[in-house]
Amino acid sequence: MKKKVTLKDISEELNLSTAAISKALRGHEGISEKTRHLVHETAKRMQYKGLVEESLPKPDNGNVIILVDERDITEPHTMSLYYFIDSALKARGLFVSLHGVSVANREKHIADIMDNENPIGILLFRNFSQKIVENLRKTNVNTIAIDFDYPHIDIDTVIVDNYYGAFLAVRHFIQMGHLKIGFIGDNNLSFSFLTRYHGFCDALKYWGVPMNEEYMYDLQFQDAFEDIHFNILTDQLNYDHLPTAFFCANDPVAFVLNNSLSSRGIRVPDEVSIIGFDNLDSCQWQIPPLTSVVYPRDHISERAVDLLLWRMKNPKAPCNKLLVQPELVIRESVTKAIKGK
Repeated sequence: MKKKVTLKDISEELNLSTAAISKALRGHEGISEKTRHLVHETAKRMQYKGLVEESLPKPDNGNVIILVDERDITEPHTMSLYYFIDSALKARGLFVSLHGVSVANREKHIADIMDNENPIGILLFRNFSQKIVENLRKTNVNTIAIDFDYPHIDIDTVIVDNYYGAFLAVRHFIQMGHLKIGFIGDNNLSFSFLTRYHGFCDALKYWGVPMNEEYMYDLQFQDAFEDIHFNILTDQLNYDHLPTAFFCANDPVAFVLNNSLSSRGIRVPDEVSIIGFDNLDSCQWQIPPLTSVVYPRDHISERAVDLLLWRMKNPKAPCNKLLVQPELVIRESVTKAIKGK
């Protein structure tokens, strides 16, 4: 069987780095036309199977940029979502580049990115100010918002159904016999957190479960510098008066809660059951493994890319607000409530 040709084989053939080979095949800047031509011809001669995938349009012909707050760029949820979107765009013959937008002078930074990249499409991760989104819409570049809704701006949006996800969590607790159910989040931190809180409250009402304000923790995780500190909940909890179950606004909050309870000898799930949201890979490595509402990154990525391509062909059509339904992955952090508690 003939050995599959890799980028390393081409780099050894031409005495160039694999990074330079990849840039040449992808049409990145910083590579001379002479070198680019040589790399393409060598790849063809060596029958490099990835040539079709790597030989994508140059940025000024088919570049889609992803904008995300620079503080979130290494966050697990963001990077996992980026991986699926990157794959979906490349499968459709488009080049994609990820940009962490600086905290200081965001508008100028985004303007510089737009000038340098000249994209055909923009994918916005998380929450940007209304002014920034309105300025992007004025450029007439097709823009899709992911993970955040801008109700007062005409923009296509793909988002997980956070409200329904909270219903899934509460329903599971009730099925396991829990009637003392608490919530931990920050209603001012993000659209997702607030929507999950509303879903939680409405789910309790729907099933006739009383809401105890002492079990509700609307904390302030973001400091004056806009940095997020989930670990502040450790000092905020009333450990002498806990519910039998907590729904957390995301998995990192659930991780901190789990560690805080365990460090004080409070057993999870025997004394307090926990459900998170996002289903990060690290959920399965928690002790005990964390039950979590799935953020369907692969499906959301496909829908966002499909919507972007559709928008390019239908620039005058009304905007779409696509809700993707989550599901619950049940692990060992939830157990049946002890009767009488």
